Amino acid sequence: MIEKGSSMRILLVDDVQLDRMQLAIRLKQLGHIVEAVGSGKQALNVYCDFDPELVLLDISMPDMDGFEVASEVRRQFPEWVPIIFLSGHEEPEMIAKAIDAGGDDYLIKPVNKVVLNSKLIAMQRIAHMRRELKQSTAKLEELNILLQQQANEDGLTKLYNRRYMDTKLEESIAWHGRRKVCMSVILLDVDFFKPYNDNYGHIQGDRCLQSLATILKRLFVRAGEYVGRYGGEEFILILSDTDGENAHVQASRIKEALHEMNYAHAHSRVSDRVTVSQGVLSFVPRGDEPIASIYEQVDQSLYQAKQSGRNTFIHHSIVKLARE
Repeated sequence: MIEKGSSMRILLVDDVQLDRMQLAIRLKQLGHIVEAVGSGKQALNVYCDFDPELVLLDISMPDMDGFEVASEVRRQFPEWVPIIFLSGHEEPEMIAKAIDAGGDDYLIKPVNKVVLNSKLIAMQRIAHMRRELKQSTAKLEELNILLQQQANEDGLTKLYNRRYMDTKLEESIAWHGRRKVCMSVILLDVDFFKPYNDNYGHIQGDRCLQSLATILKRLFVRAGEYVGRYGGEEFILILSDTDGENAHVQASRIKEALHEMNYAHAHSRVSDRVTVSQGVLSFVPRGDEPIASIYEQVDQSLYQAKQSGRNTFIHHSIVKLARE
C-alpha cells in the first residue's frame, strides 16, 4: 500500500482506450492522481497544467509515437520527470531506443501488477525527494531575495542604500553614454535638520526622514527612476532619460510635495515646515565618468542652493561632461 501523502500525479498516455482505462483504474486504486490521455499531442497540451511527477508512456501510437513524445517532453520541459515506457516489445534494441529517447524505465504490456507496484514504489521515493528539493530550493530562493533586499536597502527609510545607488549610477552612466541620452541626478538635504533633531528628538527626526522617503517613493515610480538615502539627512535620485527641463520639473514637484506634507519645523530659519535644498545635475555622459565626479558636481549645486537661502534648488545642465 502507498504511504499517506506519497501519492503521485501520473500522466498516462496510451491510444488504446481499454488499456488506458484499466491501467488508470489500477493507479487510482493505489491512491494516485491520474490524467489519462489518448495521444502524444494531448499529453503535451496538458503537461504544464497537470505538472506530472511520473509519465507512463505507450510507445506505439499513431500521431506521435512514444519516442517522439518523450523527446518533446525533454525539450519543452527542462525540469526532469521520470518517464516509464509501456510496450509489447521485449527486444533489447527497443529498450535501448527508449532510454536514448529520454525514458527512465520500461514496462512490458500487459503490465504485471507486482512489477508495476514495485516500479511505483521506487518512483514514489524519487517524487518525495523531488518535492523536498523543490521546497528547499524555494525557501533558499526566498532567503536569497530577502538577503539581497536587505543588502540593498537602507534600514531606516527602506529606500535603496548608498552602495546600491553607486552601482545604479555607474550602470546609468554607461547606458546613457552608449545612447547619447541625457540623464539627471538630484541630491537633496533636509534644511536645518540638526535643530530639528535637537528640539524634537531623534525619534521624531527618524520619523521625519521616513515621511520624506515615503513622499519620494510616491513621486518617482517610473522605470529607470531610483531613490536612495545618500547618508544622514541627504537623499539621492537618479532619473533616467531626463533632460534639464524635465529635471527642473521634478525638483519643483519635490518642493511642492514637501510643502503639502506640512511637517512642522518651528526651528527652521526659512519656513514653519520641513523643507529641503536640492542640487540638480543634468548631463549627457560619455559613459565612463567616475561616479565621484558626478557626486562632486551635484554636491556643488546643492551647496549653492544652501547658499542661496535654502528651500530651493540649483540646477546645472551640461550637454556633455568635460574629460578628466
